[in-house]
Amino acid sequence: MRKTHNKLFYGQYTHKAVFRMPWCGWLYPTTDEHLQRLLTDASAFEGHVFATDILKIKKHRGEIMRLAKFILRHRNQIKFRLQSPDAIIYGSKAIIHRAITEFWDQWIDCRETDHQHIKKLDPNTVLCNRLPHGKYQYQIYLKQDAHFKVNDRNRKTLGKYLLQSTDVARVVNRHMLEWLEGRSEYCEGYFYIADEKCLTPVYMIIQDSIDKIIKYVTISNDRNNQKTNRS
Repeated sequence: MRKTHNKLFYGQYTHKAVFRMPWCGWLYPTTDEHLQRLLTDASAFEGHVFATDILKIKKHRGEIMRLAKFILRHRNQIKFRLQSPDAIIYGSKAIIHRAITEFWDQWIDCRETDHQHIKKLDPNTVLCNRLPHGKYQYQIYLKQDAHFKVNDRNRKTLGKYLLQSTDVARVVNRHMLEWLEGRSEYCEGYFYIADEKCLTPVYMIIQDSIDKIIKYVTISNDRNNQKTNRS
């Protein structure tokens, strides 16, 4: 997540997310009437192509409808710019979290203006020859009283997110796993996160309960195989 120090977006919103959506221009004009038509009238997608690369709109009908529905549902809580190939959404941390979750595969960037977030997200850095379990760039430690601060809803959301795929995260600590699964009232230890993109939702869900974030950076003496993981 990138940080913007000097101002709130539009003087009101703390977060900005960018999504790669080359078809987003099809939502113009973005009036309620037109967006509702995209959701209810199948003929709105008939016989048309869009953009210089002859993008077939019917192929992206489901994605267009999802974005239209999201805008209609949250219009009073967001500002947005549809400038193909990208769609940009501005809003609060909670709204941007919903947008990233809804359009995870299209998400490419996120920025925020909270100075405290910058301080808390600044991790310790560990140089290593190999990432933990060969793939995880971050190790997240929770505070000792996290089980008191994280409500049941957020615990379930965090558990669903962390346990969905080893491409996102890995929980190797037994106490942490039992807490995430609801089999224990207490949590302790840590879990691994694959990269910065996967880290952002964790921070949005349990921001105040994160104690420490360790960042692992690989190094190699072999110039042909040298690589450095950067966020």
